[in-house]
Parts: sequence; structure tokens; C-alpha cells
Amino acid sequence: MSNSQQSAWISPIEWMARNSIAANLFMIMLLGGGLFMAVAVQKEVYPAFELDIIQVRVDYPGASPEEVEQGILQPVEEAVRGVQGVKEMTSNAGEGGGSISLELVSGIDGMKAFQDVDQAVSRIRTFPDDAERPTVSMRIQQRDVMNLGLYGDDDIWTLRKQAEQFRDRLISDPAISQVSLNNVPDYVTHVEIAKQTLRQYGLTLSQVARLINDASQDVPAGAIETNEGEILIRLRERKQWSEEFAEIPVVSSDAGAIVRLGDIANIYDGFEEDSFHGQFNRTPSVGIRIYRIG
Repeated sequence: MSNSQQSAWISPIEWMARNSIAANLFMIMLLGGGLFMAVAVQKEVYPAFELDIIQVRVDYPGASPEEVEQGILQPVEEAVRGVQGVKEMTSNAGEGGGSISLELVSGIDGMKAFQDVDQAVSRIRTFPDDAERPTVSMRIQQRDVMNLGLYGDDDIWTLRKQAEQFRDRLISDPAISQVSLNNVPDYVTHVEIAKQTLRQYGLTLSQVARLINDASQDVPAGAIETNEGEILIRLRERKQWSEEFAEIPVVSSDAGAIVRLGDIANIYDGFEEDSFHGQFNRTPSVGIRIYRIG
């Protein structure tokens, strides 16, 4: 390369040094563009997810898969076939119940579709008598945002109550989608009846368990089990269920007198003994998990 060509070529840094005004204008343009993008670009640690799957579940105790298909799935399929926005329908029949998953078209109003499906299922009147009430739910994708731990020297009952209060405060914040408690024992309600009392009223423990089950259709009870002289009712969420169970009528006389469960049984709330308890530094603890839901 000749000396004249070398002198004609100027590096970018040298050019900016000689033209300071142009360099400053270029820097201002870069800063302005960066500030604009910082404001305009959507910032979200966890991206939003669409709620695109609705599930209908119906339990049919003692039924075979063929009976579930004919008595449960076919009526549900017929009822939800006209719901707008359903892209694909998948049915699954098994022993004692079946489910139908509805995949929605992308961009559809998921909540409206959920309400339409719920109303369509509630209008079905041809379910078998032994079939339980249908449950319609929205399958939601979620991710952990934060995990917290609450621990101390209090007993697990007090610790869980404090964790529930803290959870309720978190849920009241509109920026938080969902909060769950982990490593906590399950609630149970104990119903203890003496054998002599059962004989006095001509009852069996199984009969009392059926009365409780029939009166608890709206109670979120996971299971009802009978042991020797005792009935255990597992609860998903604790309310004052023991007081409500005490009001269940058990026996009525011709004169109109009503004997309620609380009159013949010892009813109290507690925890399931075999459930897992969390610990931190050898003290009872409760995990609090915060989720982000689209």
C-alpha cells in the first residue's frame, strides 16, 4: 500500500476525534434509542401462559370402563360439542370414572369457554343415579416465583394457622396468582361414637358414615374412613367442619324429636397422624410456595 493510500484512510476513532459534534450526536441517538426500548419493551420475569385446556371429570363408583363411556362420557361429549372455541376433545374412561379434556383454539377467551362448558355439563340430566357430581376445571400452567419457610417452636397446629393467615394476605395482593402450603399435615375431623351408644339408637358405624357422606356433598372432604368406633374425615381446606358435622341429623322419632350427630358422638378437628411434617433446624416448619400463573 502506498503512502498516499495510507494517509487517505482514517480509522473510526480518529474520525470521531476530528468530528466531535457528529460523535456526540451519534451517542445521544444511541442513548435515546436505549431509553425508548427500555420503556417500550414488556418486562416480565415469568412469561404469561394461556389457559387452553378444560377438563371435565365425573366419578362413577363401581362402574366398568364400558359403563363409564356410555353413561358418562357420551352425554358429556354431546353436551360440550357445540361450545365455541374447542379445538380438540380427548376422552378417557376407566374403572369408577372418566374424564374429558378440551383443548381450546389459540387466542380464544378461555374463561368464557370454561363458563360455557360448565353450564353445558350442569344441564345434563341423564347421568346414572350412582354417578357423582361432575367437576369442571381449567388446567393452568404455573411456575414457581418464590419459596418461603415459616418455622418456630410453636406446635404444628399453631404454625399452620399462622401460615394460612400469611397465605391469605399474599393472595389478597392482585400481583400474586397463587399461593400453596407445603410440608403440612392434612386436616381430619374425628367422630368417635361408643358401641353402647350405637346399640342404643340401633345404628352401625357404617350407617353413620353414610349419613355423614350424604350430608357432606358440598364439603371438600377427600375421604371418609371408618375404624373401630371412629370415623375419620380428611379435609382439603379447614373450616369449622366439626361444628357443622355436629348438626347432621342421625335419628328422628315419630314425635318429631331429632337426634343429631353431636348428641351421640365426640367430634373434634385435628391432623392426620401419618402425614408428613416439615422441619427446619429441628423445629416444625411450613413451606409457602408462590406461583406465577398466566
